[in-house]
Amino acid sequence: MRFFLFLSSFVLCGVGLGCGADVYEFRSEDRPEYKNTVSVGELAALQESGEVTIVDVRLFEDYEADPVLIAGAKYKDPEMISGWSNTLRKDRPVVAYCVKGKWVSQKAATFLKDKGFEVYSLEGGIEAWKENNAE
Repeated sequence: MRFFLFLSSFVLCGVGLGCGADVYEFRSEDRPEYKNTVSVGELAALQESGEVTIVDVRLFEDYEADPVLIAGAKYKDPEMISGWSNTLRKDRPVVAYCVKGKWVSQKAATFLKDKGFEVYSLEGGIEAWKENNAE
């Protein structure tokens, strides 16, 4: 069935129909380890400069369970990254974060880096941010 869907998409794209963005299967077994990271403190410094794009890339079910965002961040469904990545500015660094700063943000960061962005993953994700910003 997947092959048929892939083949259908390929044929439609080949004739110029229905092709808005590359298809990217986010929930695959590929788990890249992304080394370009920033700490919560480094993120705070970037926020002060005003020259950073912060993207919450938690899986939709994780975001829906706790929709708190880091100040200035926008939620972007990582499974739709092929489409929304084209809307980001390439002239400023991007910081991606997920729940714990592991595979979701690292996979998104890898994808964005491959598209030419200067991108970082937030160490410890939103959990680390919450720990450091608890009142």
